[in-house]
Amino acid sequence: MRLSQLRQLMADLQYQALLLTEPINIRYLAGFSGSAASLLITPQQQFLITDYRYTEQAAEQCPAMQIICRDRSRQSLGQCLAPLLRGIDTLHLEYQHLPVSQFLQLQQELPCQLAPGLNLTEQLRACKDHTELASVRQAVAIAEQALAWLLPQLKPGMTEAAAAALLEQQLFALGAEALAFPTILLSGARSALPHGKPGGGQLQHGDWLLIDFGAEVGGYRSDISRTYVIGAATPLQRDFYQTVLCAQQAALAIIGPGVTGDAVNAAAAAVLAASPYADFAGEGIGHGTGLVLHEYPLMRKGCDAVLQPGMVVTVEPGLYKPGFGGVRIEDNILITERGYELLTTSPKQLTVLKGFSLAALHQADSSQA
Repeated sequence: MRLSQLRQLMADLQYQALLLTEPINIRYLAGFSGSAASLLITPQQQFLITDYRYTEQAAEQCPAMQIICRDRSRQSLGQCLAPLLRGIDTLHLEYQHLPVSQFLQLQQELPCQLAPGLNLTEQLRACKDHTELASVRQAVAIAEQALAWLLPQLKPGMTEAAAAALLEQQLFALGAEALAFPTILLSGARSALPHGKPGGGQLQHGDWLLIDFGAEVGGYRSDISRTYVIGAATPLQRDFYQTVLCAQQAALAIIGPGVTGDAVNAAAAAVLAASPYADFAGEGIGHGTGLVLHEYPLMRKGCDAVLQPGMVVTVEPGLYKPGFGGVRIEDNILITERGYELLTTSPKQLTVLKGFSLAALHQADSSQA
C-alpha cells in the first residue's frame, strides 16, 4: 500500500527512479529496521541494498523487496546501483539525507543524471494509518500515566535530574520501549530554557516546573509539555501562564483539515504578540510527530503545508522570559475529517503543586540539618 502510494506520487512528478537513504523512510516503506541500507524504487521494482550484517534480517522483515548484499570492501554504492539503473535517465535522491561525499561518488559512477527528490516519503508518513495511530495512542497514554504518577512523588529539595530520572523510570515501567527524546525537566528561572537539560537545581517553593517528555512505542512517539508552579503562584505567574493557555486555545479554535500550518501558527502568535510578554514568545506553534519527533509538517510562519485527516501534530505555544521562567503547554492532536481529536488529556489549567508548601519546605530543611 505504501509503495503504491509512493509510486503514484513518483508518476505524478514523472520520477523514473528514487533512491532512499534515510533509515526512517526505509523503515516506513520497507519495514527494515537495520541501520545500514539504501532503497531503490522504480515503477516496477524495489531493491533493498544492505550488507552481510543485515541480509538475514532484511529477508525476514522485507519479503516484498529484492535484497541485494553489497560487499562494502569491494563495491561502492554507485557500482552496485549502476546495473540496476540501465535505461534510467534521471535518479532522484534524498539530498537532505545524503552526505556530500556520497553524492559526489554517485555522480561519478552512475550512468544517469542526479536530481533532488521532494520529501515524498515524509508526506506519506504524515498521515497515520490505524496501526500507527494505535502506537501513538499507547505512547501518549504511557506518558500521561507516568506524569500523573510523578507529581505526588516530587518533594522539596529534590533535584531536577532526580525528578527526571524518576519520570523516565516510570515510562519504562509502564511499557515504553524507549524515550521519545531526552526528558526536559526544569525549575525556576531555568524553565526559560526551551530545551534545557535537567541539572542539580532543587525544586523550591514558588518556582516554575516545566516538564517536556514522551514515550516511544512501536517506533512512534508522544511529545507532551506541562508547566506547574510549586507551592503558590503569584498574580504575575498566573497571568503569564494564562497568556500561553489562551494562545493554545486560539490555535485549537481553527485547527483542522484544510488549514495551513501558517494559519494555526498565526492564531497563537497573535495572542502572544498582543500580550505584555510579546518579546518572550517562542517561535512556531508545533510540528508533526511519529517515527521522528519533529517531522512534516513543521507548523511555523510561512508553512504552506495543509493539514489532512490522519496527521498527528503538536500544538505548543510558549513564553520564555530570562530570569523569570518559561511556560509551555503542549498537546498531541490528531487531525480528523471534521476537525481534530485531542489525544492528550492531562489538565491544562494552572496547577499549583501543593506538596511544596512552606511548611513542607521547612520540614525538608530541618531534616537535612
